[in-house]
Amino acid sequence: MKRSIGILLVFFLLFGVTSTIFAFEEQQPRPELRRELVKLKYVRARQVHQLLQGYQSEYGQIRTEDQLNIVTIRDIPEIVEKMLSVLKEIDVKPVDILFTVDLIVGSFKEEAEEVKSVGKKPVDKELESDPVMKEMQRVMSFKSLYKIGSALLRVRDGIGSEQRVGGPDMEFELRLRPRHIREEKGDTFQVDLDLRQGRFILGQRENVSLIETSLTLRSGEKTIVGVSKLDGGDRALVLVISGKIIK
Repeated sequence: MKRSIGILLVFFLLFGVTSTIFAFEEQQPRPELRRELVKLKYVRARQVHQLLQGYQSEYGQIRTEDQLNIVTIRDIPEIVEKMLSVLKEIDVKPVDILFTVDLIVGSFKEEAEEVKSVGKKPVDKELESDPVMKEMQRVMSFKSLYKIGSALLRVRDGIGSEQRVGGPDMEFELRLRPRHIREEKGDTFQVDLDLRQGRFILGQRENVSLIETSLTLRSGEKTIVGVSKLDGGDRALVLVISGKIIK
């Protein structure tokens, strides 16, 4: 009998504690929520969904409509305000970037004057007096430098572009995909670059990658991307690139 009474007392005590907890939770007012519908212009709704989830509170809800490119957010006011600020920062028109690319051949041995011309054009004296080229020539021990092709590529941020560079004797395919990085000190570009040349291998023509890299460029700065030895080994191909935003 005493044991039964003890069990009942424990039960009522536990029931009382649980009831108190539930009553406390019910007394907590649900915060006022704010709802905003945002029509995106440049980024896709599905791309920002995961990003916004990082700011979402336990009361929040984020929905996307891909066809209309709309994001609907519902959360406490300060969280919604933060999400709107993030969307405003990332939903901007992609910039256009103008890249200047030069393909240069450096020779490790002296070449006759008639060999130093491409398409009957004389050696580029300005090239050999360029401080960047002079330093590279010293480091690489090139005896001479001559340009075989140049290109201007207008590329939109985040979108790839392809262009042929060079002449009939030496033609290459250049692929660029830039990503604009906004910094206080100036514009910077993260660039994926691939330079290929068509060659016959075992009787079949294949595009061989000569220079494939990812690099960071500062706007307006000339950068030597890479050096690739050409057939024969006594010459090397050098790619020089610079880029700037088109206003």
